[in-house]
Amino acid sequence: MSLPLALRKKVGDGNDRDPTHTRYRPDRTMTPARIPGLILPLAFLCVLVIGVFWYWRHRGD
Repeated sequence: MSLPLALRKKVGDGNDRDPTHTRYRPDRTMTPARIPGLILPLAFLCVLVIGVFWYWRHRGD
C-alpha cells in the first residue's frame, strides 16, 4: 500500500542534502550548469561597486 500523493516526498525537494536520505551525495561535484549562477551575481556586484566608485569620484564635476 502506498501513501497518498499529498503525503509523498517530491523528487528534488531538498532531500539530496539530508544525510538520512538515500539520495544524499556529499561527494557531488560542481557541474558546469551551476557556473552562470555563481559568475553572474559576482559580475553584477563588481559592476555595481565600480559604478558607485566612479560616481563617487565624479560627483563634483
